[in-house]
Amino acid sequence: MQGNMPETSGPPPEFVQRLTASQSAMYAFIVSLLGGANDADDVLQETNMKLCRRWSQYDREQPFLRWAYAFARFEVMAYRKSKQRSRLVLDNTLVATIAGELEESADTADSRLKLLEVCLKRLNARQRELIFARYGRGEAVRDIAVRLSRPENAVAALFYRLRKILAVCVQSLVGRGRMA
Repeated sequence: MQGNMPETSGPPPEFVQRLTASQSAMYAFIVSLLGGANDADDVLQETNMKLCRRWSQYDREQPFLRWAYAFARFEVMAYRKSKQRSRLVLDNTLVATIAGELEESADTADSRLKLLEVCLKRLNARQRELIFARYGRGEAVRDIAVRLSRPENAVAALFYRLRKILAVCVQSLVGRGRMA
């Protein structure tokens, strides 16, 4: 650190937690805008650095991902501008259109995740444990079937039914206007 520069405190833990939780979505957003995974890690890193520098501008009442996507979009544009001589697949107008659509879908995805949590609470304890084993811990259907002493295809069918129950529940809540 240079002598005359005041030391600034970094972002608060709540901000870091939101930033960390959004990494997969931001990476996918950047890959979509770049038209591929090449250099997406570098653009994500630049985006993260900008977000950390500007953490104090974030309004906690607004969706974090939408705010972060705006930074990612500018970083993608800057990256594309720096690489103008190389062959580009997407033009800037198309990138802006895709970015706008992905930003809008982020709000919907956040709302649907909240509704999914409501629906998961409606399952019985055994069903929730099975969902957590399969999708939370990533256990294979084969391993769960062995543990339950049931045929693998029967357990796979059970997961299909549970996913369908959850999907119908979420759709029902959306239909009733319960989008969070």
